[in-house]
Amino acid sequence: MVTVLLIDAALVGLLLVVFLRARVAGRHPRARIAWLAALVGSIALLTQGTVIPLEMLDGLLGGTNILKLVQNVLTMTALWLGIQAGTAPVTARLRTLRWWFPASLGILFAVVFFLAMPERGPSSFLFLEEAAVTSTGAWAYGVLHMAGIALVGALLFRSARGSLPGTRVFFRVGAVGIVLGCLSEILDLTLARFFQPSAVVSALFDPLFYLGVVSFVIGIFVATRTSTRIRRRGEALLARLEPVATERGVDPFPGLPADAAADTRLHALRVAVEDDAIATSSPLTPAQRALLDDVDTHLTRRITGARS
Repeated sequence: MVTVLLIDAALVGLLLVVFLRARVAGRHPRARIAWLAALVGSIALLTQGTVIPLEMLDGLLGGTNILKLVQNVLTMTALWLGIQAGTAPVTARLRTLRWWFPASLGILFAVVFFLAMPERGPSSFLFLEEAAVTSTGAWAYGVLHMAGIALVGALLFRSARGSLPGTRVFFRVGAVGIVLGCLSEILDLTLARFFQPSAVVSALFDPLFYLGVVSFVIGIFVATRTSTRIRRRGEALLARLEPVATERGVDPFPGLPADAAADTRLHALRVAVEDDAIATSSPLTPAQRALLDDVDTHLTRRITGARS
């Protein structure tokens, strides 16, 4: 019951991000990375069967537990996209991300899944745990996919060091929970296959992993709100600086494309105004200087991903 509540809580959080950030993602290519992380994560959680029966979903894929593979690939991809949302440059786009890592890991998951478990039986939520008791192939796949997700979780923990304090703790707690959950599952599968199963170890995965997922979702939600505030502050500064440039006869955006990011335009305009003041020996007023100082404070923040 607790596991179901954790899964559904994480699902609701991700769906909120998906719906509330859809308009922003449509207008700002950089924001689509975090938005897609939330969307993929939502789909991954839907495959758990708490909302739509697992048998129905797996039945669409043939009813032989292929849904488990889909779930694993989606979970790994969502976590990886969450990392990109916080570490990729502000100029990053979905198409410019290094997709080779999740693609390679996903292909490895699929190859081992089908080779190690040619016979998988009817749809079951615990089919892998049950199969690993007697099948070394099922054990090998379980260890592989948990190790792969633990690796992505470790990368998430490392990437969180550049986040703002308000979001860093959620990503790090989430990463720790995910990694410890995966390690506990690897131990559980190994004990069940080669030694004596332990009820205590078996009970560790769900609370560790899904509490980690919930913390990660909270981090994504908080980060998107922070990202929105930062973008709006930049747009407000740009709106205040443009009249200053017009008043001084400054060419606002020399050589910039029409769809340049607000911060890019803000930087160009700030430099143009400063250069004009020097070139024409017409000092900026105290109010104008204070505005440029505000612009500098905004532009010199950490400028990587949505977690900034």
